[in-house]
Amino acid sequence: MIQTGITGIDEMLGSGIPRGTRVLFSMEPGVDGRLFMISTLNNALSRNHRCLVIIPTSTARVFRSEILTLKKVDIDDYKDKLVVLDSSVRDSLHKKCPVPAERVNEWKSLIRETCEKNLIDIIFVYFDLIYEDLGLEEGFRMLDITIGDRKPTVVLEHLNLEGDDLLTRFSADLAFDLIISLKSSFTPAPYFNFFTLEYTSWSNMPRRSIPYIIINNTISLYIPKIIVTGPPASGKTTFVNQASDRGISGDRKDLKGAATTVAMDLGWLHFKGFDITIYGTPGQPRFDPILPQLASHAMGVVMVIDVTRPEQMARVRTLMELAKVNLIPMVIAANKCDLPHDFSENEIRDSLHLKADVPIHFISALRRSDVRLVVESLVHCITTYPF
Repeated sequence: MIQTGITGIDEMLGSGIPRGTRVLFSMEPGVDGRLFMISTLNNALSRNHRCLVIIPTSTARVFRSEILTLKKVDIDDYKDKLVVLDSSVRDSLHKKCPVPAERVNEWKSLIRETCEKNLIDIIFVYFDLIYEDLGLEEGFRMLDITIGDRKPTVVLEHLNLEGDDLLTRFSADLAFDLIISLKSSFTPAPYFNFFTLEYTSWSNMPRRSIPYIIINNTISLYIPKIIVTGPPASGKTTFVNQASDRGISGDRKDLKGAATTVAMDLGWLHFKGFDITIYGTPGQPRFDPILPQLASHAMGVVMVIDVTRPEQMARVRTLMELAKVNLIPMVIAANKCDLPHDFSENEIRDSLHLKADVPIHFISALRRSDVRLVVESLVHCITTYPF
């Protein structure tokens, strides 16, 4: 298997990318997706894979400088494992073969010869100029290389100016095994970039879209805001505390000495490759005006209900409206299931008029494993939601 080196992606792919497959990183205009290709190359070299880079847009020297800047890796340290065919090679082939059809054959012969001589495992291709020079089908034909009884893995980066129709052609007509598209979104969350696992040939994994941020030239899967809300005393603060690696509680003592949340609970966690921020909201009606503002920038909601108090369902319905759960994914955490109760899943669904695809988990917020199961469920809902 070949890894991208991006935490979270390789897990979703089932530990990585099978050898001999075709991989595409397709970028829409305006999205800086360079690190996806570079991270995969860096990881391949570090694992002693022998790599060929075809970069017609740049010289080998400039490419080396970019890798050094972005990943603090000097590719000169991998001279015995890396070959670069750069812009000078393209210029030479243009002079030698002014006719595009002849140029395809020259490119293919050169790539095959390079792969055979250097025992190449993976070919990394910056495809934009090749597409411009040769066209889509001919550009791919030159990369259809067999060395002995095996095919090298081919990883392409491409600026997609044609939208989803081109992605459909890539997956159907041109037999890609993995397609990851890189896009940007403005709503319902604040501006963020995200990548979508459009297609994998070796699994039945559903199409998933995952937001990401770049920190210190490292790609991190990122969910900027999850809201945890629910009626008073339903267990929201306990849920946030159990979910978080670190956090800040907004609890104060009421007149009876019991803890009540008078501000937001905040929690941060790193979970299955995701960096996640959790906002726990007060449940009292006097705090209702802040909930729509929080929800307008959230990517998901955990609604915590107390299964020992079914009379609170009217309050839950109000909170669902305020949190705009018809616009973003929601998971129900049916808390305090370790206490005597007779509130069933069907009764919860009927009372809240829930769609069939809204998950309900009966949990005790005192158990971290229960809470993390709810978080995992919401992350799955977010990554499969059509933002």
